[in-house]
This record gives sequence, C-alpha cells and structure tokens, in this order.
Amino acid sequence: MDASPVFGLGYVRVWEADLALWQQFAEGVLGMMAEHDGESRLLVRMDDWIGRFIVEEGRASFAEGPGSLASNVAIGWECPSEEAWASARRAIEDAGVRTEDGNGPTAWCRDWFACMDPSGFRCEFFYGGKRDPASQFVSPRGVTFVTGEQGMGHVLLFASASAKSLDFYSRVLGFQVREAKSADDGTLRAVFLGPNQREHSLALLGTGDTSRLGHVLIEVSDFDAVGRAMDRCVDGLAPMTVSLGRHWNDQMISFYLRTPSGFDIEYGFGGRKVAAGHWSRGESGGTGLMSTWGHRKVGPDGRPGLPLGR
Repeated sequence: MDASPVFGLGYVRVWEADLALWQQFAEGVLGMMAEHDGESRLLVRMDDWIGRFIVEEGRASFAEGPGSLASNVAIGWECPSEEAWASARRAIEDAGVRTEDGNGPTAWCRDWFACMDPSGFRCEFFYGGKRDPASQFVSPRGVTFVTGEQGMGHVLLFASASAKSLDFYSRVLGFQVREAKSADDGTLRAVFLGPNQREHSLALLGTGDTSRLGHVLIEVSDFDAVGRAMDRCVDGLAPMTVSLGRHWNDQMISFYLRTPSGFDIEYGFGGRKVAAGHWSRGESGGTGLMSTWGHRKVGPDGRPGLPLGR
C-alpha cells in the first residue's frame, strides 16, 4: 500500500473507569477540559474536538483478544474522508480480519467500524471527528496541545504478537516504519511507525503472553507546561513513572505519569516532524537505550532507577 488510508491517532476510549477521578486528573493534572455527556461517559478535550479521551464507566462489550490485558481500551484511528475510511475497511477485510459495524454517529465522530489487531487491541476506524470551535477549548492549566496535522499524539502498545501486528499496521494499513530495534537473534523488540508527519503515531514493543497499553503521548507547545505538570506530580496529584528525558528518535522532551486507569501518559514538548517521502528507516543499535539523556524509571518511593531500554 503506497499511502495509508489512516490520517493519525484520533482518540482513545477507556472503559471501567472512575469518572470523578478521571475528571480531576484530566483537568487538574493534564490541563484538559472534561464534560459529562449524560450517558455515564466523560468527554475529555485537548483542542476543538469534542473528545480525545472518551472515558466510560461501564464494561466494554467486545471480546478480549488472545492473551490480552487490553480489553478496557480502544484506539481510535482517524481516516480523512469517508472514501479513505471505506478503503481501510476493505484492506482489513481483504487481509482476513473480521470487522464489525459501529452504531452510527456518536458524540465524537460521524461513523466508525472496529476490528481486533493481531495482539488483541481493539481498533476503531472513524471519519468525521466532531468539533465545536464555538465552545472554545480553554485549558484550566493554561496549556496548548499540539494536534492538528499530527493527530492527537501517539500510543505505545506492548504487543503479544508484535511481528503480526507490524504486518497489520505496515502492510495492510500502510503505516511507514520509521525505526526498529531487534534482538541479536533477529526477533523484533520495538518498532515505531506513522502515517503522518508526527515522527511516530504508533510504537509496538514485543512482549510475552499478554498485551497492554503502555502509554499515550500528548504534546504541549510550551516547555514550561511540561515543568509545571511535573511540579503537579511532585505535589502528589499523580504518580510520576519516568523522569524527564529526551528520546533520540522523535526528540521529544518528556516525562511519564500514571492515569487512573493504569496506563501512562507521556507528557512532552518539542517532538520533530518528518517528511515521509524523504525518510530512511533506522535501526537501533549500540546501547539500545531509548533516550539521549534522562528518562529513568521512577520507583514507588520516588527514586529514579534504570533508564528506559534497560
């Protein structure tokens, strides 16, 4: 496939969540806006879109994937048009992957369909993301988020079938592989892919028998916003899980914090944009570390430990 029918990451849905805790976290820590929609659901805004995180109280109705701990999340992949959306569905079904119809228009998009990727993650492909510029996004923490042509951000997935997942996203959906990291025996350990100018919209990390969402990257336009969010974590509003550092691949300066649902947010600034037509795939070697400096794992006692990649 020459060009992906997917534009980028559009939203993340979370089930079995405590809406009160999520509202406090989204507004008080991340600097987003959160509104209840009257159906046991919280719509979390970071720009003009109605919802970038869709947080629900009830249990997800879809079946859990094989060897998966990913059954309480769904990754929303945006297609730029109805035609691209239909093309994505044809490509997925031609690859032998079953899809299911969405239930029509939602509060956050015009229409969608869903499938399970090879590692058991639910993917929802949609078009017509709903916006409300008249109800202006105003961050309660004075934060501006980087979205637009780069989508919402990126997701990192610990994937139980990483090689098959790579084939699904790259060959079937046309995501461009930007970097990869392999073990000495050639086994895939990590791969970074993207369909747009964000350095990567998806990272797949090979894991054992289970799959889980590792983190969602959100990018801010001001480095001071990263520091202020770190201060809020130091003050006890949310646990920090990885210290401040800079990744070598997307050059993001960021730290990580834990959400009320157990996965992490990477809170970053300064990620680079790429031109797909001029990109040459890279391969991680040498130390195998994921950052040029920092990004040390933070223990329950608050002390930094080993850097990411060790």
